[in-house]
Amino acid sequence: MERKKGPVVLIIILLVIILGLAGYIAVDKLFLSKKGDETSVMVIDDVNIDLNVLYQVADIMGKFDRAYNDVNSSYFGYLYNTQSTLYANKFDNGAALYAAMYDDMIGTSTAQYLIGGNVKASFEQIFGKNLAYKPADVAAGKTFNIKYNEGNGNFTYTAPEISETYSNEYVIRNVKTDLKEDKVMITRRVFFVEYQKSAGSEDVTQAKVYTNHNKSKLVGTLNLRNNVLSVDEVLAKYGSKFDKFVYTFEKNESTDEYSFYSIEKVR
Repeated sequence: MERKKGPVVLIIILLVIILGLAGYIAVDKLFLSKKGDETSVMVIDDVNIDLNVLYQVADIMGKFDRAYNDVNSSYFGYLYNTQSTLYANKFDNGAALYAAMYDDMIGTSTAQYLIGGNVKASFEQIFGKNLAYKPADVAAGKTFNIKYNEGNGNFTYTAPEISETYSNEYVIRNVKTDLKEDKVMITRRVFFVEYQKSAGSEDVTQAKVYTNHNKSKLVGTLNLRNNVLSVDEVLAKYGSKFDKFVYTFEKNESTDEYSFYSIEKVR
């Protein structure tokens, strides 16, 4: 999988995340309706979600999922290292900047640049007023080199290409959606997968499943089916053993935009 992502790919990923917010809800429980002449709403987990809000929340989670699931980065699994609650205003500044710029970086060994204003806009779309934008060098690992230029406000970077078909990864499944006043809360189950090659071969045939990338607790080993790990099978067998995290997104009353507020480990 190449690191460079075109707009079509990002749109497809965003749609998958949005549909994933429905979790296990059957298709016949989803419907679109009109709120007068205003924006359509979607019914998910028996709550009405304004589609504009749904897109905002899904876009932020998509940025997190892609940035923090790159095994080449020192921020791999960043969100899931918390043992209680990680609030936006306590975010590591480098991790926050990295999430804001990740989608705009391509795999390259030749220095490229990112416009500071674009990074700032992405950053503020994610964090809103919950975390101040503080441009700086980003220590995202030895295969990344991200430098901030105070003179022009832009960033220069080099970044690795991702070509592995089976990169070790976090797998995430949305399981519940809640609304509470000015907040949207998405509950997700999370587990870590380490792919295994056959003895004496380059073929990947199995996957070891752990609770997290520290690999302190092996939950089970499953065979791939048609070269794919069945997430449904993993959850059916081991779902109760995995951690759950609640993402909370808060509304800015002055702009009506939702931004990341916190992530809480609930088991």
